[in-house]
Amino acid sequence: MAAKSVASPAPAVDEVCQERSIHVEHVAEIRRNVLPGSDALRIATLFSVLSDPTRLQVMHALLSAPTGELCVCDLATGLGRDDTTISHQLRVLRQQKVVAMRKVGRIVYYRLVDEHIRQLLRMGIDHIYEGQSLGGNVISEVVQ
Repeated sequence: MAAKSVASPAPAVDEVCQERSIHVEHVAEIRRNVLPGSDALRIATLFSVLSDPTRLQVMHALLSAPTGELCVCDLATGLGRDDTTISHQLRVLRQQKVVAMRKVGRIVYYRLVDEHIRQLLRMGIDHIYEGQSLGGNVISEVVQ
């Protein structure tokens, strides 16, 4: 059976240049500041890890935790998920250096690894709720 090729829709006329023109100074600046492929891959991997709704709920719970850290049981119960699901998601987040853990006896506590991760999450929340309000407060204020 022959494979069907799916053509992507053509861009709208107002989305592309109407005349082919190279701005030498812009090209030179792009080349001076190009993001190396290995760095682009690492950033893409980080964003792909953040693309899972369950992982984002885990991260948000950790961001909102009064002490900044939570154990698997509290995360699972609070999110209405089973321990296995949450443990798996935490393992993925830990492998990508998004969360860190500490063990106290038989209990394992997780926290967001640093302020960069907290800022990424807050910026994502701010972006999706931009201009919306919740009971008179801008939603982004709730998370901070």
